[in-house]
Amino acid sequence: MSASEVVTDGLWDLLAHERGLRIVWRTQKTEESRKALNLCWGIWITSPGSRFGDDRLPAAGDWKQCTATVLSRDHYPAPDHLEYRGACLGCGWVSDHTHRGAKAENLAVEDAHDHTHPGWRDIPVVGSPPSGDAPAAHNKLVGVWVEKWAPLLPDGWLERGGPIRTRRERHATRHVPGRAPGGGYDLAADDTVREEDGGQLCLL
Repeated sequence: MSASEVVTDGLWDLLAHERGLRIVWRTQKTEESRKALNLCWGIWITSPGSRFGDDRLPAAGDWKQCTATVLSRDHYPAPDHLEYRGACLGCGWVSDHTHRGAKAENLAVEDAHDHTHPGWRDIPVVGSPPSGDAPAAHNKLVGVWVEKWAPLLPDGWLERGGPIRTRRERHATRHVPGRAPGGGYDLAADDTVREEDGGQLCLL
């Protein structure tokens, strides 16, 4: 077994392995230790749980409910060198499916939501949530958004960190973490679907 491979029971084992390799890299600063660190699974830089910093990786109990995140590792210089898989910050579940190539990160996000929020694929496409305003104005606009769109979602969906689905243009299809009111993902919907006034769906 190479330094980058590890038998794992879940997220916490993978992160403990990453933490150990990070210590080795800081101590040795060798090319071998750098490659080993790149090839281990860790939380993708833009995903929930990534902002704790190198010295404080997420641990069991930090999240009180199932919360979708994405793990990655880097096979550089191989083509499509970034590999992704879905995971859960609440219970430590990790997907058996890994993805490389086009849409790989999005596919891993979707795997994670199949675990954390079953049924997300069937929720309606809603209007984009507000962004970029001063806090007071932003909070007011979020309240208006919630009043309009939350009734179309399952009860308590946003409070449980549930994702929303919004229609996107062809070149803006990344699933965005933290953009949904409640802190969940804003998942890009197929651009053949749009929302009507009042949140009703229709096909183009």
